[in-house]
Amino acid sequence: MWRMISVPVEEIDQRARLWAQAIDGEVEVIDGETMIGGGSLPGGTLPTRVVAIKKGGKRKNPVVAQELARRLRHQEVPVIGRISGNLLLLDPRSVLPEEDDIILQALHNIAAALKSS
Repeated sequence: MWRMISVPVEEIDQRARLWAQAIDGEVEVIDGETMIGGGSLPGGTLPTRVVAIKKGGKRKNPVVAQELARRLRHQEVPVIGRISGNLLLLDPRSVLPEEDDIILQALHNIAAALKSS
């Protein structure tokens, strides 16, 4: 946990941009906050950069955030994001850097599924 908390926002931004490149669609990297609450830090937050996925697919078919979240949860290794409005948000601060390949593979899988739908 301390390792995730101590990562500079610049490093989070680099990872978020790498994740964003893995999915074809309306994706951007935006400012966000990571909840670190519970235990000794109830309600605490840290600045972060998140991948915001709006729509997917080259044909710009609208895909609701809930459907994208469902598809990510059903990957071989489940990937959990959070939904805000019509956006699916993925926060690199909540993932160890050595697990980025898992996220990238899941995003590539989602991108391929969106292309075929």
